[in-house]
Amino acid sequence: MQTDITLAYLRKTRQLFLGMMDDLSLGQLNQIPEGFNNNIIWNLGHIAVSTPGLCYIRSQVKPETELPFPGRFGKGSRPEVEATAEEVEEIKKFLVSSLDQIETDIHAGVFTELFPFATDTYQIPMDSIENTLNCCLAHENLHLGIAKAQKAVILNAGKVKKEQSESKISLN
Repeated sequence: MQTDITLAYLRKTRQLFLGMMDDLSLGQLNQIPEGFNNNIIWNLGHIAVSTPGLCYIRSQVKPETELPFPGRFGKGSRPEVEATAEEVEEIKKFLVSSLDQIETDIHAGVFTELFPFATDTYQIPMDSIENTLNCCLAHENLHLGIAKAQKAVILNAGKVKKEQSESKISLN
């Protein structure tokens, strides 16, 4: 089944995202690097809520679905408050559990009828769970790439500060 391979890619993207964050502090996850308007944890939270939002709410399959962190990570939002360590863990857990639920519902036949819709980003109509998951895969990889770029900027800025600090010490 095509959805099984797409789900496998989604899981792998999420594993890569989580692995990329392993060596970062909470402060670094919350830091908005120069040139960006969001941060790494916002990108993770965004994909965590966007995929079930598209699969259940926008598709009208289960429009009453409530997502965690209302307003914090959805389209058009920006990091207005720093995420706590507890919230980061909650996002990580939801990242796994929401995809598990989507897979369970696919196999239970929940997605037999979807209200066709398109996202502003890709503008390609989605009329099946397969098409919706393909869109989610592209979207999640887009945000993984952004988060990787943010990490590179954060780590490079840290190196520059350290080098500047060391050069000041050696001048004294």
